Amino acid sequence: MSFVQSPDGTLLRVVARGPADGNVIVLVHGWKQSHRLFDQAIHRLSATNRVVAYDQRGMGESDKPDLPYDFETLGSDLHAILEWARVDSAVVVGWSMGCTTTLTALSQNPDPFRGIVLVNGPLRLTTEDGFPWALHEEELSEYIDGMELAWPADQREFLKRSVLPHNEGCLPLLEQIALQTPLYAALALVREQARVDHRKTVESSDVPILAAYSNRDPYWPIELAHWIAENAPQGYVHTFKDSAHCAPLEEPAEFCRVIREFSDRC
Repeated sequence: MSFVQSPDGTLLRVVARGPADGNVIVLVHGWKQSHRLFDQAIHRLSATNRVVAYDQRGMGESDKPDLPYDFETLGSDLHAILEWARVDSAVVVGWSMGCTTTLTALSQNPDPFRGIVLVNGPLRLTTEDGFPWALHEEELSEYIDGMELAWPADQREFLKRSVLPHNEGCLPLLEQIALQTPLYAALALVREQARVDHRKTVESSDVPILAAYSNRDPYWPIELAHWIAENAPQGYVHTFKDSAHCAPLEEPAEFCRVIREFSDRC
């Protein structure tokens, strides 16, 4: 078991697999999950690539400090992982909230990024005129209030929406991982994410960005992927057709094919 110390002393659980001379792919999980979401991807991609995955602070097997959980700190955590892995050129894959962490780290220092894959994640959490692919502020407030009152009983229904019915065999793993995140960390993360807007990061990036979204995702629609591809200077889109929110688990072979091909051409 390996841990990396972040700049503020937080210990982050990290795994690295695959040949040392392979193209580096870094996997960044989302809200209330861990590197275990990428079990299949780590196994498949590490046959030919150097794969690095870690647990973000407050989640999985990483430390769960009281504070901070702002995304500037989470972005610095990602750079600490890249430095630990001695990575100067990586394709970084962010899933769900991991998109926000990845884009924040890109805005801090783009040098280690050879390419970025955004998978089923937001650019901002709330809607705005001309940008409907997010939640209404009232929806977000109601969700946060409800989570405070119903934790952890509400987590099963949230996760059940995240996979298609024929993929519900994934739920026990997702539930087990989700409950590793304490309520205070889960609330802090979603509140901090509501402060972030990465549209300008996408629009100004010199790094190739692939938006790989599921057309059956209940949270982030495929139209958001097309917005990213159209507005990024080097933007591309891929549609997952047999998954809801958890493409790395629901469509592991297709997920790995898409990541591998994008990495090879970056």
